[in-house]
Amino acid sequence: MIVATTESWQPQCAAWTLERLVHERAIALGHSIDLSSTLTYNSHLQSYLMFCKLHKHPIDPTPETLSFYVVFMCHHINLRSIAAYLSGICNTLEPHFEDVQKARMHPIVTCTLNGMKKMWGNIAVKRKRALTSSDLDVLFDHYNSGEHDNILFLTIALTCFHALLHLGEMTHPDTKLKHSCKKISWRHTLHLHTDHFTYLLPFHKGDRFFDGNTVLIMSHPTCTCPLMMMRRYVKSRDAKFSLLPELWLTSHSCIPTYSWFVAKLHAVLGSGMAGHSLRSGGATALAIAGVSDDHIQAAGQWVSDSFRVYIRRHPMLLNALIHSQSTQ
Repeated sequence: MIVATTESWQPQCAAWTLERLVHERAIALGHSIDLSSTLTYNSHLQSYLMFCKLHKHPIDPTPETLSFYVVFMCHHINLRSIAAYLSGICNTLEPHFEDVQKARMHPIVTCTLNGMKKMWGNIAVKRKRALTSSDLDVLFDHYNSGEHDNILFLTIALTCFHALLHLGEMTHPDTKLKHSCKKISWRHTLHLHTDHFTYLLPFHKGDRFFDGNTVLIMSHPTCTCPLMMMRRYVKSRDAKFSLLPELWLTSHSCIPTYSWFVAKLHAVLGSGMAGHSLRSGGATALAIAGVSDDHIQAAGQWVSDSFRVYIRRHPMLLNALIHSQSTQ
C-alpha cells in the first residue's frame, strides 16, 4: 500500500462508472489525431486491405506481409509516399494488432524499403516552382481591383508569403469531411497597428501546445505591402459581413477553399505553381536576404530541418546562404 508522505490539497471527486470512463476515453482517443490525418490514414488502410484481398493474404500485418506490400505499392505510387502509408496503416491497425509497430520496424520491412529506394530513388522529384517577389507583382497587377474576392486573394497570398504559412491554414479543404471549426481564424483576433498587424492562427496538427500561434506581419515599403492589403480587405469584409465571425470570407460569405485560391493562382502564373509555392517562396526570399537557417525555421514553425531540402537545392539560394554565413 502506498501512503503519501506529505499533505497536499486535492479536489473532492466522485467516482465515475466504468461506462463513463470508457466513453470519455473514446472521446479523447478520437481527438488524438487530426481529422484530416484520420481520413488520410483510412485511405492508406484501404490500400493495404485491397492488397491483402488481391493476393489472398490474411490482414494480420506480419513482417512478411508488410514487406510484400512495400514491394507491390512501390510499383504503383510515389516511392516517397510508402513510409507515410506504412505509418497510417500501423496507426489504424494498432488497436487490433498490438505488435504492428514491431512488424513495421522488422529488418525485412526496413531493408525492403531501403532496397526499393536505392532501385528507384534516382527518379527526379517534380516540385512546383517557389513564388517570387516578381510573381507577387504580377498577381498584384492582375488582381488589383475593387472586387472583394480579388482583394481577399491578394491578402491571403501576401500573408502566406510573408508569414511562411500553409495555404491550408487560411482556407478550407476541398473535402467537406475535413472541415473543422477548430482551424478557422476569427475576425476578432485581428489587430491592425501602425506598422504591423497580428491575428491568431488557431489549432493545427503541428501545434504541440494546442493554444494557437499569433501571426505578426510587418508593413513593407512596396506597392504589395501586406498591411496595406489587409486594411483594404478588412474594410471590404466588414462592410459586407460585419456580423459574421470568420476572418477570411469570399463575396459569397463563405470561407475560401484551397482549390478556389489555386485556381486564381494558376489563372495568372500557370500550373507550375501550387499552394505550397507561397510558403516555400517566402522561405526562399528570406534566405536570399541573408536570414539564417534557424530564424527561417522558427518563422515557418518547422519542427525539423526538413525545410532545408528545397532551400539548399536552389543554386542561387545556396550561393546567397554561403555569402551571408561568411559575412557573419
